[in-house]
Amino acid sequence: MKLRLPDDFFGPLLEFIRNPDITDITWNGSCLWLDDLRRGRYSSEVKLSDEFINLFTIRLANLVNRNFNSSEPILEAETDDLRISVIDSSLTNGGKSIAIRKTPAVRRLNERRMIDEGYASLQVLALLKAFVLGHCSIIVTGDVGSGKTELIKYLTHFIPCHERTISIEDNYELRLGAINPKLDCVEIKVHEGFDYSMAIKAALRQLCKWLLMSEARSREVTQLLEAASTGCSVMTTIHSGDVRKIPDRVINMMGSEGDERKSDVYNFFDVAILVKIEKTESGIHRHLSQIGILDRNLKGDNSMTVIYDEGFTGERLPWNLWCKIKESGVPVKYFSNLRPEDDI
Repeated sequence: MKLRLPDDFFGPLLEFIRNPDITDITWNGSCLWLDDLRRGRYSSEVKLSDEFINLFTIRLANLVNRNFNSSEPILEAETDDLRISVIDSSLTNGGKSIAIRKTPAVRRLNERRMIDEGYASLQVLALLKAFVLGHCSIIVTGDVGSGKTELIKYLTHFIPCHERTISIEDNYELRLGAINPKLDCVEIKVHEGFDYSMAIKAALRQLCKWLLMSEARSREVTQLLEAASTGCSVMTTIHSGDVRKIPDRVINMMGSEGDERKSDVYNFFDVAILVKIEKTESGIHRHLSQIGILDRNLKGDNSMTVIYDEGFTGERLPWNLWCKIKESGVPVKYFSNLRPEDDI
């Protein structure tokens, strides 16, 4: 059963909990910092008293039936739309540290908003739709706070309802079932004793057509690659600043197997997308910055083709990817500038 927290539990934090534009609330022992979708990250004038912090952590520990002291200095809890983490002052140099991440079951991105706010053009959005309907395996990358998970949420809108989709997360952020109520989906949460590798193996036994992982951080990317090699399409996020770095990033994450499976990375992952976040005078601006295509052709050559880099580059799609999106049902007119030169 999910933890339920009454409004009075949050005290001076309640106004930020209720504000839909605020995604993260953090206290470093002396200052309250807020992450706002429109304003970016900024410090608040609100000060948390020691009395409130002590009461907050005591009540939280009681609700989750955990000890919280110098012997057990980490306290974590999760509600239906919040993830709370506290570090005891015995591990810090400035008092208790609190982090609250909001994980609402909403899809913030939609076509009209993305076009109006300069996130992406109509042609780019049509291309994204074709990637999903063409069953491409997709990696979204970008800095912290750029909105990688939000783009994955947007892309799930195009997965046909009858295609069994399984998400694997350590905390429920994708909220797959809530934002796609008609989709045949299962949400799996990993925990100590049931790691990502075990979860991926279990998912593949469930007639999985799509496998979604909110973030690939380490060796589990190997199992994700194996899932893609079985014909299961995958989506995940990885931290990087350029789509051209994605193949090497994946190979490094695989450890000792990386060099041996380099060609598999190009063969079974199809698309890399970079989302950028910039702070401007008018506020925060997020936009789709790059699209790169991974490919291993019939001659055995690996390639990363950047077709979009703050605008279309003039590069053509590899033949393998072109065949996938031609079968997507999205009108080919949107991609005429990407047609391979040898397409007849």
